[in-house]
Amino acid sequence: MSKVDAHLKGTKLEPADRARLQTVKEMLSEEIALAEGKWSGEVKEKWHPAEGFFTRSAKAIASGLMAASKDEAQAMSRLNFYINRAGKNLSAEDHSRLEHAKALLQAKKK
Repeated sequence: MSKVDAHLKGTKLEPADRARLQTVKEMLSEEIALAEGKWSGEVKEKWHPAEGFFTRSAKAIASGLMAASKDEAQAMSRLNFYINRAGKNLSAEDHSRLEHAKALLQAKKK
């Protein structure tokens, strides 16, 4: 539990206020990751995919990642980072498409 969560434990917040607090916490965690030199903090800073990039076909995602990355490992890292950040918010269809893109990237490695 974070210090903020501990401080607010038992506090009644309106849903809109709770959502704003969550957004602020996410922004702060990204800033802290950058300040601490963690690789995850640099992902957002160094690469900005086009709007809707991850809604394309698996083949388009894989080729787009390869074009924007220095090698297959970096392309795979970017895809894994997106999948992990999206987490449970991904639909089964989206997750399946992204896993197919991952398989295409792995096939390029061989």
